[in-house]
Amino acid sequence: MISIKNLSNKKVVLISAATAVLVNFTATAADYTAEIATASTEGTTNVTAVIVGVIGIAILGFGVNAMISWFKR
Repeated sequence: MISIKNLSNKKVVLISAATAVLVNFTATAADYTAEIATASTEGTTNVTAVIVGVIGIAILGFGVNAMISWFKR
């Protein structure tokens, strides 16, 4: 028959193991904050470059169209 003492010891071992896994998981998860910040900064830089490129192409397209229509007069 299973005694309460043995059942209690198994629970303590299980809780200790779960706590150790949780602490280990949080310790390794904290190491990625710098990489996430760097990726966010690089992503913002890339989006800014794309926006500037699209606006630049639009300005060039409008300017060329305006010049061609002016030359046709």
